[in-house]
Amino acid sequence: MVLLGFDPGGINSFGCATLHVDEVGKIVSLATGVVSNAPEAVRNAQSTTSAPAGIGIDAPLFWVQEGDRRVDSYLRDRVRAACGHNGTVNSVNSLRGACLVQGILTARIIAASWPSATITEAHPKALLRLHAEAERFVTNHLPLIHIEHERDAALAAFAAWAAVTTRQSWRNLVLEEIDPFFPGGKEVSYWFPQ
Repeated sequence: MVLLGFDPGGINSFGCATLHVDEVGKIVSLATGVVSNAPEAVRNAQSTTSAPAGIGIDAPLFWVQEGDRRVDSYLRDRVRAACGHNGTVNSVNSLRGACLVQGILTARIIAASWPSATITEAHPKALLRLHAEAERFVTNHLPLIHIEHERDAALAAFAAWAAVTTRQSWRNLVLEEIDPFFPGGKEVSYWFPQ
């Protein structure tokens, strides 16, 4: 199974990851890198992989008509309870442009390139703070020296793996939103451990 992860950013700050998992759920390989924009990231993934089963993107991929997204409030509360920084999970209206715009562009390109692939929003920093399995994944599968964008892209691929396999103890938080809007052109999920 091939899973992709993207951490949208600006020039030379767009993290990409390709995770291969075998039929029994064992990680076979993880490759990461950094590019400058969404089309380059997807072209790079298309040239090196078969069709992915799932894609994780570290960017807001849906909005709600009124107020704050429930997923953000939920994660903010959990991160604070774990003694994390309140700014780890920002409001959609306060995020930087590259994350917002490049994330949606990536989702649109992916929806056109691989229409059957599952797309899930990911939040790598919250995953690291709240989920020991995510920390073990980084420790066991990334080199000691890596940049944050590559780590976050790898964790987005890890979240996509959970979404594709509907991993127990994880849930799709989008189902708890009221009237979500998907500007990426395809309905997405937001799988996160309970």
